[in-house]
Amino acid sequence: MTVSPDRQVLPGHAADLELETIPMPSGTARPESREAKAQREIGHTEMSAGVAWFLLVAFGLTLAAPPLIQLARELRDPQRSGPPSALALASDWPRVVQTYQHTSGQTADRLLAANRVLLQSLTAYERQLADRSWLNQTTLGPTQQVLSHWTGLGNEQVYVGTAHWLYYRPDVDYLTGPGFLHPAILERRTRAGGTTGPLIAPDPRPAILQFQQDLARRGISLIVVPTPNKAALSPQYLSPQAALSSRSHASVLTNASYAAFIRDLQAAGVQVFDPAPLLASQQTETDTSPCLRTDSHWNPAAVQTVAAGLADVIRQARLLPDRPPLSLTRRTTSITNLGDTAALLHLPEAGQHPFRETVDITQILDRDQKTVTSDAAADVLLLGDSYTNIYSLPELRWGTSAGFAEHLLAELQRPLDWLAQNDGGASGTRHSLVRELAAGSPRLAKKRLVIWQFAVRDLAGGDWRVIPLPNPTDSTDAEPPGPTVAASTLVQATIRAAAGAPVPGSVPYREALTSLHLVNVTDQGQPFAHPEIVVYLWGLRDNRVTPAGRLINGQPVSLRLVPWETVRTQYERFNRLELDDPEFQLIELPLYWGELVD
Repeated sequence: MTVSPDRQVLPGHAADLELETIPMPSGTARPESREAKAQREIGHTEMSAGVAWFLLVAFGLTLAAPPLIQLARELRDPQRSGPPSALALASDWPRVVQTYQHTSGQTADRLLAANRVLLQSLTAYERQLADRSWLNQTTLGPTQQVLSHWTGLGNEQVYVGTAHWLYYRPDVDYLTGPGFLHPAILERRTRAGGTTGPLIAPDPRPAILQFQQDLARRGISLIVVPTPNKAALSPQYLSPQAALSSRSHASVLTNASYAAFIRDLQAAGVQVFDPAPLLASQQTETDTSPCLRTDSHWNPAAVQTVAAGLADVIRQARLLPDRPPLSLTRRTTSITNLGDTAALLHLPEAGQHPFRETVDITQILDRDQKTVTSDAAADVLLLGDSYTNIYSLPELRWGTSAGFAEHLLAELQRPLDWLAQNDGGASGTRHSLVRELAAGSPRLAKKRLVIWQFAVRDLAGGDWRVIPLPNPTDSTDAEPPGPTVAASTLVQATIRAAAGAPVPGSVPYREALTSLHLVNVTDQGQPFAHPEIVVYLWGLRDNRVTPAGRLINGQPVSLRLVPWETVRTQYERFNRLELDDPEFQLIELPLYWGELVD
């Protein structure tokens, strides 16, 4: 661009802005422009030496005080186990070096493997800092009480709506985020999983289709039940605009890829039962939300509605043979609880009252007024997550014997086998089923139908790895084995891999199991029956990380073990953190339940 002698161009402006200037007499200093003066003042700040030192000291104390306070408290704590929080990362450094030394391949491959382990250690380090922080534990509750009650603000996991309605953030992200089947999203999620562990499988379709094919080879039908969340069904308390949009389209809000996902499954022959239209219709007729106000799950009426609708579909498709109906009774009772999303706010006791909720549940009992239980010999197997466990698992505190499995049993009027795991809809229940089959269990021996229930948010955030079922054997007609009794055994071992524990408050569950891969297992100094085993332990109890949840690789431990099969029905429904096992090499190892021994 040509510039006339009477015009100047301001450098750095994208549009090459030209300004008129007045010719100055020769020898006269040109006045400083406003832009030049502003740049000079921004780059230079004047203050007295006293103010400078005060700000420097205050900034340093702000950074140093929290970790120093935490270190002093932990060093004085007689109950402390393991190194202080500030030093925990250093104890994991040998594992990083060992990974580099034992990884085969080029130098780049070894560096990447070591870097992956280092990132895992950093993530675990940040989690345990948040878990142990005294300042966090003492100030978080009162601060959140002020924010939620007076400003309507939640936190990283919870959105606060009107009338004290609470929404789980992953549920909202599923609706407002990009399509979970978009190629760029699938690639990004795959890479993101690989930075801290094995690559995940973000596309749910291959896993579902493989599962259907494996079941079909056994002569078993499959029905998939993707369960809608509160943000999809009842957005009116979170966003009036979203509610109006939903009503104007006469449909339930959902992710942009959901319709394509359903079409692809149905085109491949997978039968899908989508409860969303049924629940939306119920909401319109009763003018009542099918969801809990302060919890991420459906309410008891919605459970009964979906169970009845699914039973009708099964009967119309004639998927099951006729059989004499069960003799059942029903009992209604009231339950008051603080919902899981309310618990994620970490409110003090005084601030929890507005978020407590009371519901009436209908319990399903046998003719002797006893609880109905899962029957391994039934011809229907229900795989589910926390939507199945709520109103059934006591630890969720919404009652017992009134969950989705119990009501489906009552609607079908036949025995039912169920395998439900909190947060296990994407792969947890399939992993548990495959482990049982690999150990020789005939869990699928007499099955004609498998129902797979999972939360729709898992479509955008779950790990949908393909987990092939073992090939059917000649023992498929065998009776399910009865419970075995085994005395506990005290063993010593070395941890090869530890799954860790979730940060309290980062998941909507108060309890979770962790898992360990143990090697060099001995019994009182003598070789144990299995020198290499997998053990489940409590990793999170009442929203607190247990000592087992803080164990690290390479650490020696003493545990009291019992075979997992003897306690499976007691613990299998809890959220479980599984070990990284992309090649499924750990599935065939003996499985135990363990308790740490000091």
